[in-house]
Amino acid sequence: MNEIDFDCPHCGQNLSGPEDLAGQTIDCPVCNKSFVIPGGLTEIPPPPAPEEPAAPAPDPALFAQQSQQPASDADKGKTVRIELPPEFLAEPEKHVFNIKRIHR
Repeated sequence: MNEIDFDCPHCGQNLSGPEDLAGQTIDCPVCNKSFVIPGGLTEIPPPPAPEEPAAPAPDPALFAQQSQQPASDADKGKTVRIELPPEFLAEPEKHVFNIKRIHR
């Protein structure tokens, strides 16, 4: 894995760290102020999709009918349980930053 070299924009401390952290926000290990690690790829937004013909507007009378129907008592207070993948629950990976020279 390649390393990137960058300076803290607040205290000027020269740091280096893993290249895959470019674009992420970190706290400087010297001054503890947050900043975005420079570098990395910048995303280019995709070109706009061609416009499709507009869908016909819904019938306002039908919408009013649907919104007036109260929820049944059986549906009130229902809870849905979801299972999260193990990688979502895992501890975040710790990253090490090297202080190359100390500015005082």
